[in-house]
Amino acid sequence: AMASPSTTTSRRYTTLRPIAILVLAVSFQWATNNKYGLRHAFLYASAFSSSSPADAAISSPCATATTADKKTKRIAIVGAGAVGSYYGGRLWEGHRAAGGRSSGDANVMFHLRNEHYDHCVRNGIDVTSYHGDFSIPAEELMAFRTTKDMARSVAEESRADGNGDDGGCFDWVVCALKSTSLDEVPKLVEPLLSPETRVLVMMNGLVEDDLIQMMRMQRELKGLEGVGCKALYGGMALICSNRLSPGKISHTYGGKLVCGVAYSADANDDGGRWVESDRRAILDLFKPATPVPFEFEPNLRRGRWWKNVWNLPFSGISVSMGGITVDRIVNDPSLRKLAYKVIDETIAVANADLRKHGCAEDELLGEETRDEMMTLSDNMGPYKPSTMLDLHARKPMEVKFLFRKAVDRADDLGVPCPHLESLVCHIEAHQRHHNLF
Repeated sequence: AMASPSTTTSRRYTTLRPIAILVLAVSFQWATNNKYGLRHAFLYASAFSSSSPADAAISSPCATATTADKKTKRIAIVGAGAVGSYYGGRLWEGHRAAGGRSSGDANVMFHLRNEHYDHCVRNGIDVTSYHGDFSIPAEELMAFRTTKDMARSVAEESRADGNGDDGGCFDWVVCALKSTSLDEVPKLVEPLLSPETRVLVMMNGLVEDDLIQMMRMQRELKGLEGVGCKALYGGMALICSNRLSPGKISHTYGGKLVCGVAYSADANDDGGRWVESDRRAILDLFKPATPVPFEFEPNLRRGRWWKNVWNLPFSGISVSMGGITVDRIVNDPSLRKLAYKVIDETIAVANADLRKHGCAEDELLGEETRDEMMTLSDNMGPYKPSTMLDLHARKPMEVKFLFRKAVDRADDLGVPCPHLESLVCHIEAHQRHHNLF
């Protein structure tokens, strides 16, 4: 923040600054069509009415710099649905507690769409959780309809703080969209990125290779090289979480989050190699989110296949059967037997893929993964996988990256998987029949 050269100047600063920020915030929020702009404007203005510019920077909801030895992180949650709202909410909860009730050590901002946005800006986000309920009050929720609005907001705030124009870039971008929207991700995250931004993609399926290529191609169109961020991580969420209605999230079981590196600028590699600072950064991100069982996976390819050992049999059988809950799969002897066969085939494909990419024998998936996924499913109860919900709601289903990619990989590797292939054919038939693309 700008230092005041005299007591008179300081008084003028603290008297006029809130007025200027109020005008700026109201104008900005009006322009971005946020009907709660006036309320947020007063919040922003009051943040700058501190006794000094340094205090103002600490109180501001979108401040980048606070004190010389502490920086308020910016974390963007892009696609805050059932999964994004849960993990984003846990980050909001944890970092808020880590930095003190007034501001926290990070500003967690949420990209929400359609009626979910309309409800949340009025009422906040409410999560009923297996690990303890929590809410983000409307007056504390930083919600945006678009990522461009999000970036513009923090850029304006940074300039108002006297910290210069950093373009509205973020420390972390957590993307929790479905893989049906994978081709939208590069444009969605672009306004939030700098060379120091780290991106975590929490999606189902084998998505990273395609996403990295899309991000490179988008930059090439602008005459730029590289991926455009510090690191890109893949996240595998083993969680039962559904959005019951706008702003209402139900987390009934699980919650384990496993993350690995897909691309590292410091390692100069997009094949899964990483450096220690990449590991430390994501551990630091989730450290305050204590209800989240978090693991760093040194081999992201292994992590993706580990999650597929659940997704392919249980999401697959659910959709193939026209949309049934997990308890009906595990309690029916024929479907349980089929689930085991698909699990075994998935592990066989996974291990062939891992061997091809130099994975050691002691790092391959085995019986413990098989048992882990079946035990998890036995305890889920009547959970509705997201693919089942999409089928019932006649929304686009995650078929290409979640199901078809695994079968294509098996064909490339020469690994037979007849039960898995039949299952995927049934799913693709549902997709075509109901036009769920």
